[in-house]
Amino acid sequence: MRRALKVCSQPGCPDLTDTGRCTDHRRQAEQARGTSSQRGYGSRWARRRADYLRRNPTCALDGERATVADHWPVSRRDLVAQGVTDPDADHRLRPLCAPCHGRQTAEHQPGGFNAR
Repeated sequence: MRRALKVCSQPGCPDLTDTGRCTDHRRQAEQARGTSSQRGYGSRWARRRADYLRRNPTCALDGERATVADHWPVSRRDLVAQGVTDPDADHRLRPLCAPCHGRQTAEHQPGGFNAR
C-alpha cells in the first residue's frame, strides 16, 4: 500500500514526498552528515566496538544482548567538538541492544535521528 504524499519536512520546500524529505533535501542531508568513516566509525571503531561488546555483552537498560556500543552521556560528535583525544574510550560508552539505542537516540538527540 502506498503512503499518502506530504510536503517535504525541510522548511520552505513545497515538494511532495512519501518520506520525510524530498529527494534533493535527503541527498543534501546525507552529504552534510558525511560517511561513517568521516564521522569516526571506520575499521578502527569496528574493532574497538566488537572488543567492547565482547567484554560488555548485556544491555545496560533492559538486560538483553547488547549489539551497540553507545557513546554516553555525551555523543561522539560532541566529544570530538570538545577536543577529547579518545572519544571511544570505554568509560565514554555503554552497551545497548538495538531497540534501546533507537529509543535513546530518538529521545535524547535534538530532533532524534533526523538531526544528523
